[in-house]
Amino acid sequence: MGKKIAITYEKGGVGKTTTAVNGAAILAEKGYKTLIVDLDFQSYATGYFGLVNNKRDSIFDVLAKETPAEQAIISTGFEKLDILPAVHALKNVDTYLASLSFGQEYVLKNALEPIEEKYDFILFDCPPAGLRIKTNALAAADGLILPVIPDDFAIQGLLTISEDVVAMKRGTNQNLKVYGVLVTIDENTNNKNAYRQALQGQNIFYCFKQTIRKNTTLSEAINSRKPIIHYDNSCNGAKDYRAFMDELLEVINNG
Repeated sequence: MGKKIAITYEKGGVGKTTTAVNGAAILAEKGYKTLIVDLDFQSYATGYFGLVNNKRDSIFDVLAKETPAEQAIISTGFEKLDILPAVHALKNVDTYLASLSFGQEYVLKNALEPIEEKYDFILFDCPPAGLRIKTNALAAADGLILPVIPDDFAIQGLLTISEDVVAMKRGTNQNLKVYGVLVTIDENTNNKNAYRQALQGQNIFYCFKQTIRKNTTLSEAINSRKPIIHYDNSCNGAKDYRAFMDELLEVINNG
């Protein structure tokens, strides 16, 4: 069964989608059959590949039990890399989940079970908001990656997430792990260095040694509809994400 990883944090603009897309592309390049599940109604991961189509079957149709997951999955155009796309109607998913009389936190997990054996890795690109859909992601995931910008509120955000993780482990998903905190949009300035050191020194969650440096080529890759390794394999963004994924696989393999 595929290892399910949720990329999540409490606010937007921290690089969740960039991490999900580029991390997934690197896994696929390594030979792992990989699926991205876009859980954000803004459809950023879907749009990354130029695949936004509100008339297409999507994760919302899968969650509403109108479409099997296998039928909604499409190829990104890159070998071994598929996506379960989002559409704007996904903004209604929390209302739908709230209407269920029981088991609302397990809808995503149950919907993906029929296709799990087809993938080595399944990455959830989580929205910054939406309590019930994020709860579904945490209930379905084996582990979490927490992208964080080094700033004043980073530690506070981790404390908030830690409370959610503790609550999940107590009941909904006892096996949930936090693989680590990923420092993104990193810069070599006095302020950023101090914040980065604070994140790497905190004892709430493990902090990955590899950071993702601020890199304009990552933005250019989005505009080209290509993961960074297929757009400019020699840039800092590609190097950083390759090193990060190597570290992540080591963390996963070593437990």
